[in-house]
Amino acid sequence: MFHFTGGTAYIDNKFQTGIDVITKGKRIDKVGKNLSTPKSALKVNLSRGQFIVPGMVDAHTHMGVYEDGVGAIGHHYNEMQEPNTAYVRAMDAIFPKDIAFEDARENGVVACGSFPGSANLFGGMCAVVKTYGDTLDDILIAGYHGMKMAIGENPFRVYSNQNMSPRTRLANAGIIRKTLVEVQNYIEKRNTATKNKSKDKDDGVFETDLGKEHLRMLLERKIPARFHCHRRDDIETALRLSQEFNFNLVLEHCTEGYLVADMIAKRNVTCVIGPMATARVKYELKNRSETAPYVLSKAGVNVCLMTDHPVMPIHHLRHNAAMAVRGGCTDDQAMEMITSRPAKLLNIDKNYGSIAKGKLACLAIFSGHPLDMRSKVDHVWIEGEEYLG
Repeated sequence: MFHFTGGTAYIDNKFQTGIDVITKGKRIDKVGKNLSTPKSALKVNLSRGQFIVPGMVDAHTHMGVYEDGVGAIGHHYNEMQEPNTAYVRAMDAIFPKDIAFEDARENGVVACGSFPGSANLFGGMCAVVKTYGDTLDDILIAGYHGMKMAIGENPFRVYSNQNMSPRTRLANAGIIRKTLVEVQNYIEKRNTATKNKSKDKDDGVFETDLGKEHLRMLLERKIPARFHCHRRDDIETALRLSQEFNFNLVLEHCTEGYLVADMIAKRNVTCVIGPMATARVKYELKNRSETAPYVLSKAGVNVCLMTDHPVMPIHHLRHNAAMAVRGGCTDDQAMEMITSRPAKLLNIDKNYGSIAKGKLACLAIFSGHPLDMRSKVDHVWIEGEEYLG
């Protein structure tokens, strides 16, 4: 049991002074002003310059499936033999002892999305993981979070090099549409077979297809499409496909989204922006702007931030938020984009993303403002136990 007092706390999506936080076991027990220290609690006095924030959440990474520091032998995030690998799952390739998980913990990042890559139009099933634990069973929160999809340069570049389709944006959209129509037909046949079976009718054997089963979850709106797209035309195509097939959509990277912010806002679609501190390594990034989170937020779009680890190292998640502030966001808004918003997007906000009664006591204490890159992490608590200090 701990009683944190003093310093500045990020509570209710804003920085506040004079707030006490009391933990009990794995969870936060009380949050408020001038709280009395329970007899069994250890008091942790923060200095005036220290900040206490909830454990941060990265909305989009390749943690564990793209192992850090080992080279190509650890790259298991893209199966680049066919443009539709909807049947694969990130959870089957996550290595819990990837050194990046330790980097995350030591820098106050306690959970993240761990996704397949973006070489394929349908990349596979996304996972949500804690950054702490010894085995996959320990760290896995959700193995069926969403379907990774991609459009734009990546798929047609990968398959053009193999003399395969897609080679154009025409084929990107066409193959996605063709596949989803096939899944619609599959669902109809599946439903008919299920109905006939319940009536004891022998209508032949219905053959289950694993990839189509995963995409059935998408079309039945049980999971979202986590849709990689950069250019504004590809963003429009993703929006058009989501409307046509009525699936839930999250725009990943969304580099030029700020150029069509009003259109995205009207569709009530979340954008996961980033990574913001990399070079413009391909044509699609040439119009990248650190004002994007601000412009999209101002238009009414729900914005989260990502590192896309290892494209940008996981411990630089807050760097993205600092750049968002430089682009126009307030400190409070930028912190929300790496705490409560991604927690809600990943469906883990019951336990993560904010300092509130009943949530897991995952906390980070910084030597100064967390969005000041000169600040370091002084202490980390994970589920009520001191991990770093």
